[in-house]
Amino acid sequence: MSTLVGDWQPREGRRKVLDLHRAVVLTLFLLRHDNVQDVAGELFGCSQSTVSRVFRTIRPLLEQATAEVAAQAVQRARLGAVLLDGFVAPTGERADRTDLFSGKHRLSGMNVQVIADLDGRLVDTGTPIGGARHDSVAFTASGLPDRWAAHLADGGPGMLADKGYLGCGPSTPYRKPPGRPLTEVRKNCNKALNSLRAAVERAISHLVNWKILDLGYRGRISEFPDVLRTVTNLEIYRARA
Repeated sequence: MSTLVGDWQPREGRRKVLDLHRAVVLTLFLLRHDNVQDVAGELFGCSQSTVSRVFRTIRPLLEQATAEVAAQAVQRARLGAVLLDGFVAPTGERADRTDLFSGKHRLSGMNVQVIADLDGRLVDTGTPIGGARHDSVAFTASGLPDRWAAHLADGGPGMLADKGYLGCGPSTPYRKPPGRPLTEVRKNCNKALNSLRAAVERAISHLVNWKILDLGYRGRISEFPDVLRTVTNLEIYRARA
């Protein structure tokens, strides 16, 4: 981190209120606990404006510092099948956005698509879109189909998902045909697929333990994809440290 920041404290003139260590801790605190910046300022002995400035400075540096580990996790995951699912990260209503409200989840937020390995460890997240869109649409728009194209190709390692992704490329459970029951073979196939696919829920659970993705993101919506990438890298790093 120090190599990315350089000289945190100026050699001359007024010194920063927080040293580099406390600036990093403050940023991690905001990402992990999603406290409002006024409260964080009281806890760290600085103003809200300082909190905002530190967060905007350190957050992208955390992303850079963990990028190598995240890239290694992706490379390892390319050797086998992966799991796909999505969730809506709450943001509240925004005056300039009409695509945030999810009728399924009954909240306003951003649809985040998640890739995990078969052990339920986070591997990748896609570019988020408004929560009003279906998972299949969000997956198509996320950039994940391009990044994981080999897994969607015939003869590839495979990508497993639920019925909401039918027709998007991933392997999904068989649907019951109209007026007829599923065959026993297809029921057993669905049971086996669902038992494997359930692990992605663990990855999502660990990801939203970074409460900025769970309690309600308050920052600018335009910056949400960058925050998501930082949290994704941090969670991958945490799980493999």
